[in-house]
Amino acid sequence: MIKKLLNAWHTLWKYFFYIGFSYGPMVYTLARTEFVDKLKLLENKDITEGIAVGEVMPGAVFVDFVSYLGFLIKKTQGAFLAMIFFIAPSFLLMIVLSMLYMKYGQLSLIQNVLRGLSAIMIALIIKVMIDIYKTGVKNPLCLVVSAVALLLLLLNVNIVLILIIGIVVMFAYGMYNKELAFKGVQVRLPSSADILSLVKANMWVVWLVLGLIIVNTILYHISPNIALMNGNLFKIGLLTFGNGYTMLPFISKEVVSTYHWLTPKEFSDGIVMGQITPGPVVITATFIGYKVGGIFGALTATASIFMPSTILVALVAKPFIKYKDNKWVLSALKGILASFIGLLALVVAQLAKANITDYKTALFALASLVLFVYTKTNPVILLVLGIIVSLLIFR
Repeated sequence: MIKKLLNAWHTLWKYFFYIGFSYGPMVYTLARTEFVDKLKLLENKDITEGIAVGEVMPGAVFVDFVSYLGFLIKKTQGAFLAMIFFIAPSFLLMIVLSMLYMKYGQLSLIQNVLRGLSAIMIALIIKVMIDIYKTGVKNPLCLVVSAVALLLLLLNVNIVLILIIGIVVMFAYGMYNKELAFKGVQVRLPSSADILSLVKANMWVVWLVLGLIIVNTILYHISPNIALMNGNLFKIGLLTFGNGYTMLPFISKEVVSTYHWLTPKEFSDGIVMGQITPGPVVITATFIGYKVGGIFGALTATASIFMPSTILVALVAKPFIKYKDNKWVLSALKGILASFIGLLALVVAQLAKANITDYKTALFALASLVLFVYTKTNPVILLVLGIIVSLLIFR
């Protein structure tokens, strides 16, 4: 069955699996290298538009981003397979870390590695900010939107409201410059035939959700904790907007405060291990699942946290592609991407405050930024070198 699945996906699965070893914004860089520069399957604008789609969808931004790229290549099947293979490296590593943690509970050596990886991550995020501006924004006003987004984030304004503000500003700018006009814009309410056609085209969603409900109901009679965990993680993955970090407080409330499946210390260590893996921080769900129900619990918890947003990406990707060249849509995308730059700026500031603690980490970050900006050094190679150097210089 696995062989048949891989053949159906041809050889593309290995590229998503490879990208799955990259950290955070490195996903953006590698996706462009593999699918635009090397394979010529996508264009630069597909990559930047994918970031915008990921930003407006619930769940982890880069999981949604990868799901969108998978949809562009292989439609709905591609969205799910891209997500699965992208998550696979982090899932497998988290299983190993969970086993070691349950047996030894020691993470001291990992902390030194994290110092180096965090410095590299700071440099990479800055490089991604530059790339997004050059390829997807190209408008000085967007820098103002980015600054406003950063300020609003510091004031704890909801990320959805920030995105809306960015879109409204770009709409106002477009109308002021007469690039956008209401004239010629046709708004038509969907007819009953349109709604019926939409439902028929997406019946897979109905059957998938129905199947998940049936499976989890049966599972509840076998292992109530696993079923409850799956339901709560699915709900969080479906309804939490922003990024993986915005999901952590909701996960903590359920697994620590409400059900007491993990202690606060275990949850904190799970987050650390989530940062060690190349995947999104909410791969911590794998650790939670392992603690609650072993490997089976880890598998269902991981699926529950990531599947909802992939379903939504597969649903909205087709209409998005249909209208993505519309001037109003392009203007909205610029507002979203500009706001995303502000979000990345906040992440840089937070990472720098927590991790640039001495001249070694500062020089490490600066050297990494120079390599990213002025050379074509493969981020994965730099990451491996970073781990080795971290073990040598951080003690």
